[in-house]
Amino acid sequence: MNVRTLSQLALLCFLFSCKTQLSTLKPDENYIAPAMNTKPSTIAMGIDLDIPQLEKGINNSFKGTIYEDNNIEDDNVMVKVIKQQDIRFSVVGSTIKCNLPLKIWVRYRYKKTVLGVPVSTDYEATGAMNIDVSSAFSLTKDWKIATATTIGKYVWTETPKINAAGINIPVTFVADMAIKSLKGKISSSIDKSISDNFNLRSTMEQTWNVMQNPINVNKDYDVWLKINPVALYSTPIVGVGNKISFKLGMNSLIETSVGSALTAPATKTKLPDYQMVNAIKPEFQINTNINVSFDKITELAQKYVVGQEFKEGRKHVKITSITMFGQGENIVVVINVEGSANGTVYCIGKLQYDNQTQALKITDFDFEMKTRNALLKSANWLLHKNFLKMIEPMLTISLKDQMQGAITSSNSFLKSYQIRKGATLNGNLNQITLDKITITPHSIILGGAASGSLKIELGDLL
Repeated sequence: MNVRTLSQLALLCFLFSCKTQLSTLKPDENYIAPAMNTKPSTIAMGIDLDIPQLEKGINNSFKGTIYEDNNIEDDNVMVKVIKQQDIRFSVVGSTIKCNLPLKIWVRYRYKKTVLGVPVSTDYEATGAMNIDVSSAFSLTKDWKIATATTIGKYVWTETPKINAAGINIPVTFVADMAIKSLKGKISSSIDKSISDNFNLRSTMEQTWNVMQNPINVNKDYDVWLKINPVALYSTPIVGVGNKISFKLGMNSLIETSVGSALTAPATKTKLPDYQMVNAIKPEFQINTNINVSFDKITELAQKYVVGQEFKEGRKHVKITSITMFGQGENIVVVINVEGSANGTVYCIGKLQYDNQTQALKITDFDFEMKTRNALLKSANWLLHKNFLKMIEPMLTISLKDQMQGAITSSNSFLKSYQIRKGATLNGNLNQITLDKITITPHSIILGGAASGSLKIELGDLL
């Protein structure tokens, strides 16, 4: 063997002896179960009772002869009350009012005694009157509409007259008879029109149940919305224009999730009893979970970290791969290197989300204790902070595009989204503020709240 060959072999042995095989131990892997924030929001809801539609329903069931007394023997009077034209309502607060024009037909039996013999003569007369009618609306405990109808003053526009000398028809008595029967007739007509066309309880139950189903508001960014209703109440009913409006507030826990589907509850809560309050204070907050998968994080980290070289004097290593897993509240970064040292180093740190830059980054970044002990024995030159300082900035992951894209496309979806027939969801997300991080086996969950507004319109239900 010549001198040159011996020299080459010596150089190879020297180079081989300079490479260190790292003997590091994998840290324990464990996770904390994620939890959603529990601060409730108040969602505004609106129900409108359309007065023209109500008029149509009442006029259809309340027409022609509305009262008739055909027995003349008991009080010497027969009366027929006829509705002259359709009713037109006006709204004042929670009360609808109308002026009801009626035509009155009267047959009056006049009795007298002539030479000891009773004699009777029947006379007929017609007249017309206007009656003020009002009906107040309220909601009962079991979500039914209750009406209280009252008859106000009346005015004879044509007093019944009998063209016979000395005969005076008792118009007050006739009016009292008509009005007495009219109150029940109008009340029953209004109640029937509402029961036939306006099943509020059924509407509220359907809406209450369907809202507990998660909604995929954005398929591109996998954005989900779920409303967990807790309580439902209303301010006093008010009239607005040609509508009677029920303004409701729904206390709910609202969840959104980006990157992970939300599931429907195993058992849905039942519609609570109706309750009225003096005022509804809108306090809007959507409890938010943003899921960032480890696959996505690893993909981004590898893009910037893999291939990077670190040098310390004559020593150097090249990063060949990087993965991550959780250890309670900490993130463990697994870095495989080759060069002057071959093997795996484990680093540990805290995850932090910067709401201003919308970026996820690592703080308190250091070697894991078992790795540190192994490096002290075999490659202490790697313990210098320069290696960590090189890697740490590369592990900052921007979520700005994802966050803005989710908000923009979700807002587009939430414009007049039909939850079900007759129930429309209108929402707007302004920004998402995240303040809680949970590491799971497959993803990192960023928890917080989204600000904005959410309203459910049930529309005209008659």
